Amino acid sequence: MKPVTVSVPSLEVFLEPLQVFVQRVGAVAGVEEDELTSLSIAVIEIVKNGMEHGNGMDGDKPVSIRMEVLPGRLQIQVEDQGSWVPGEQIGYKPAEGEEIFSDRGRGILIARNLARWVEFGLTEDGRTQATLVWPLT
Repeated sequence: MKPVTVSVPSLEVFLEPLQVFVQRVGAVAGVEEDELTSLSIAVIEIVKNGMEHGNGMDGDKPVSIRMEVLPGRLQIQVEDQGSWVPGEQIGYKPAEGEEIFSDRGRGILIARNLARWVEFGLTEDGRTQATLVWPLT
């Protein structure tokens, strides 16, 4: 399978069709049927993070998703127009005190718990990029 790339405006209306798209590409790539929903949730949480934090929900700023089959895994790269990279611990530490009621950081936590591996970095031109890895059997 050749790599598949799609870009969507930073508007919530595109999340549901994108979720269906991710599931269909995942199925063609060889993701187990019972894991397709988890795959799409992990990707959508990272896309929502990019839309909100990287692009400020500006419909003129796209989020790009690239899905590529590599030996034994599906690699998904999500790129937004921002330049923020979350700290290493975001999405790892449970909230304490008042923070337990905050919805901040939950998307990254969800993605990190569903995907085999999630990493954040910057592209060569300084934009935020998240890479998720999903195992294939």
